[in-house]
Amino acid sequence: MEPLKYEGGSRIENRKLEQVHVIFGLPTVSYTDDSFYDLQVFNTLLGGGMSSRLFQEIREKRGLVYSVYSFSSHYVDGGLFSIYAGTGANDVGELMPVMCDELVRATEDLTEEEVARARAQLKASVVMAMESNSGRCETLARQIQIFGRPQSMEEIVEKIDGVDLESVRRSGKALLDGTPTVTALGPVDQMPSYDDLAARLRS
Repeated sequence: MEPLKYEGGSRIENRKLEQVHVIFGLPTVSYTDDSFYDLQVFNTLLGGGMSSRLFQEIREKRGLVYSVYSFSSHYVDGGLFSIYAGTGANDVGELMPVMCDELVRATEDLTEEEVARARAQLKASVVMAMESNSGRCETLARQIQIFGRPQSMEEIVEKIDGVDLESVRRSGKALLDGTPTVTALGPVDQMPSYDDLAARLRS
């Protein structure tokens, strides 16, 4: 197969919908990269649930979204880190700069407590994913495809426990070096420009 090639860019489509659906993406590491679990912890504390930074700042404090979370997709030769938000037509102009600012801020002022909480949350999700037959089969099949063998739960937990504050911060900062992808669907008249959002990550 040809190697993965990430280019970034923007795709904005104006439609008559009740919400604006936005995904903001950045290239990230592969399944086999040494910093894979650093990125998973960063993803968890940034946008992995109701206690995450994105949820607390953008939904609870500012009331700018119906839903907001981050997620990552990984492959053998690369990956994609993304933030999804569903917002109103009148809020998307304020939302997007705040989203970028929260991503940058998370690389600068993380705390040991946040990292410890995210590690615990990630370990719990790994364990719960193995509780169903389908989840266990999917996980084992992916591990065999990528690593050539199943990985034990103890091995995975050990890698998560090895994540610390500095490694999470490095993982987050590495995201900011990438060229962003911005997609939006809905009433997007107030959507900020791609160049303004890209520049905000480097300010």
